[in-house]
Formats: sequence, structure tokens, C-alpha cells
Amino acid sequence: MVFRCVRYCLLALLVSWSALVTAAPNWSEEQQQLFGQSLTDFSRAAGTLGYLYGMPVFELAVLEYRQTNGLAKDNNAPHAVFGYFNGGRVSSHETTWITVANPNVLMASAWVYLKGHPYVIYVPPLDEIWYSVQFENAFGVNDAYLSSRTIGQQGGYYLVTDHAWQGALPAGIAGQVRVTTPTAWILTRIAATKADERERHLKYERHFKLIPLDRYLRDPSRAQDYVPVPPTDTPPPIAADTAMRDTVDFFRILNHHLRQLDIPVEEEGLMAMFDAAGFGPHVHFDAQKLPSQMLAGLAQAARDGFRYVDTMRAAPMKPDAGGWSWPPMNMGQFGRDYLLRAIAVYGGAGGNIPAESMYPNAFSDAEGRLLSGDHDYTITFPRDGMPPAQSFWSITLMDASTRFMIDNPIHRNFIGSTTDGLQYNADGSLTIFISALEPADPALRANWLPSAPGIRLQLVMRIYRPTPEALAGKYSAPPILRRPRGTATLPAGN
Repeated sequence: MVFRCVRYCLLALLVSWSALVTAAPNWSEEQQQLFGQSLTDFSRAAGTLGYLYGMPVFELAVLEYRQTNGLAKDNNAPHAVFGYFNGGRVSSHETTWITVANPNVLMASAWVYLKGHPYVIYVPPLDEIWYSVQFENAFGVNDAYLSSRTIGQQGGYYLVTDHAWQGALPAGIAGQVRVTTPTAWILTRIAATKADERERHLKYERHFKLIPLDRYLRDPSRAQDYVPVPPTDTPPPIAADTAMRDTVDFFRILNHHLRQLDIPVEEEGLMAMFDAAGFGPHVHFDAQKLPSQMLAGLAQAARDGFRYVDTMRAAPMKPDAGGWSWPPMNMGQFGRDYLLRAIAVYGGAGGNIPAESMYPNAFSDAEGRLLSGDHDYTITFPRDGMPPAQSFWSITLMDASTRFMIDNPIHRNFIGSTTDGLQYNADGSLTIFISALEPADPALRANWLPSAPGIRLQLVMRIYRPTPEALAGKYSAPPILRRPRGTATLPAGN
């Protein structure tokens, strides 16, 4: 009964606002002076809220359009076909398709439209190698995983559907994945290094497959032989581009997707406000038909919203005393935390939930000073205080502005548990040295993570299969210490 009343109220609100919007261009000069600014203010307020709510939808729309239309330098593939990042190689400073690229894994991704189009995914056996298959909905929420953590190493066939699909599991299917939106982004990750990337690409990565359910049912025994073919009966993605992030085109892209989604009942009040501002799920966004006052408000909202997420992605998030910012435990699933969702997806689309991997970030040192390539830094992990990973860990150095890795003379973008030749201190601790200048000390050079002068830096720690201690928030990373240029040394006795 309460929901019915709420719906009637929202409908009345929408009708009244629709009438107001229609009348606005015909207002007299006196009416314009009295009401016009309020209309602009409302559109700006509702638009800013809509921007933060819809930022993940927009960002994923850009990625989908780029991958499926051959526009991405590092990863192209049509719908329902896996595209291999960097042609089946681990990422480097040359990787620019996705922000905060990952140099520790082979990555592939596929976009699927699931409404009326169920698929079967084949996961090959992966011996003892860490892997993860991530199913992300249109809001950047991770709905499910098939991974070393969830299903072990044996692989198998799994049904992938939207939330409304009904039916029994076919023979030979080990389980089902349900995605809560019609479109899903499926990402695969396999642990790899430069030394074994080719072998693992050929032996494992290329064997993941998406098979239409009807095709699987024809002959399950030969499903592994299926050659992926892009569908011809699914809606094409809308043309979205990063250049639209701070323009009213953002709301056109968002509106396109909102009209296709099943909006939860608890968000109907929010949707009514978006409808009233011209971009909600029950209206068709048309900038040319909006009153100039509303258009001005939405244009400012796009600029405000973009400035907020672009700035706040570098703000401390559950900071510790050492400069590291730890993600909250709802990372990747978010609930109704729209601010976290917007910042997380904009800051690094495709991020995992903590149970799969944790991503402490640092944009500042232990004293809160922004990290810069004009300074040297050290990070010393105690012998019993290495990053708490059950699989492996790394620290990657990024350009904070571009969010890409930095080119350097030794082509080293990260240091971690798979890095060869690291020099440990006499007490078993490990000191990582960050500098734009090559150290003369061979031991220090072995642990050198090269930066570059004149740029802001970002450090990304990756902890794969975090220990229960890490998931309980009981681990503290060592501080990031700024050192006078050229004076850093390893502890005596190294």
C-alpha cells in the first residue's frame, strides 16, 4: 500500500514537471525572471545527483563501444567474443585501453547481451594457476565470480543468464551465473609474467569460450569446438566517448541505458527526479527540446560531476598512517553507495571485490604530501609484514594524471612477489626504492621502481587472494617515506 501511494505521488510529480518543462519556452519575460533560475538550479542539482549515480553506466558504455567497434588500441572484439588485452600479453606502459592497467595478469574481456540470449561459458582446467572470471553488470557491480576461490581449478561449463531467465540447468552444466542487468561485462584474469605470458595465453586464456545456450544444447560433447560468432539479433551499443564526460551528451548516454534497465523499486523516487530533469528512464532525452534553463543546469552538472569524480578518485579512502588508502569492504558490490561506485568505476573500471583481490592505492606519502617524480621514496616491508596474499602481490607505479604506467629505461613498471633478483635486507625485510634517477648502489638498483620527473605519481598495491587477516582489516602496509634526492640507502648489513 505504501509503495502504491509513493508511485502515485511520483507520477503526479512527473506530470506536473512535464507540464512545467513544456511551458518554459513560452514563458513571458516576467515569468522567465521569476522561475527561470529555479529551473536551472533544479536541473543542476538533479543532474549532479544523476551524474554520480550514472557515472559507472557511462564509463562502461564507453568501454563496450570501443571494444566492440574496433576503436581500442589494446583490446578489440565483437559482442560475445573474448578480446585479449595486448594481444595476449601482460600490460605495460604502452597499454592505454583501460585505466590502471594490470601488469601481473593476462586479461581478456567480452560483452554480452543476456536478455533472451543465455550463454554457456567454458572455463578450462587451470592446474595450480591463479585465475578469475568476473561478471560485472551495467553499473559496475560484480554479480558473480568463477575463480580459483569459488570453483577451484577443475574448470567446466557454466550457464550465464540475466536475472529473469527461468529453466532447469541442462546436462553437463556445473552451475549458473545470473547478472542483474541485460548487458554484462565478463573479464578473465590469469596470473602471468613476461616469461610465461605466451605459454599461458595459448594453453589457458584462448580456451575460455562463450557459447550460445541453444548451440551448446545441439551437441554438448562438442561444445569446446565451437568457434565464436558475434550475434546479429542484439541491440548495438550506443556511441559513447570519453570526450562526453563533462558535456550534456553524458545524460544522453545515461538516458539510453536507463530506459533499458529494470530499476529497483526503492530507486523509483530517484528516477522520478531524473525524469523531471529530462534524462530519467521514463523520458527520451532530447537536448534540442529542453528549455534553455534546464540545458544550462545539466551542462553545469556534467562539469561539476566530472570535476568531483576526477578529483576525489585520488582522495584518501580509509587511509592508514603510511599514505596508503584501503578500499572499503563493499568495493565492487557497493549497495546504495553511489559515490563510492562512481569513484571506483571511474578510477579503475573492472575492479575486483576484496575477497578476490585488494587494491590499496597511494597518491600521497606518509606525511600527506602528493607523490611526485621530483622526489625519491622508500617502502620497507618487514620480514613478517609482506603484503598478505595467498597467491601473489605487487606494487605498480602509475602516472596519476593519465592513470597509465610510466615508460623507463629498464622497462620495469612494478615490483612484487614474482620479481626476479630482489635484494632483501639482512633482517629479511624488503626495501623498494622509487626514483627518477638510477641508483648507483647495485643492491638499491635491484629494488628500483623507476619514476619520471615532473609528474604526479600513483602507487597501486595488488594483493591476490588476501588472507583472512587482510580481509579483517588487521594488516597495515609500511609507510611511504620521502627521501632527499640521491641519499637513499639500504639498511646496513644488506
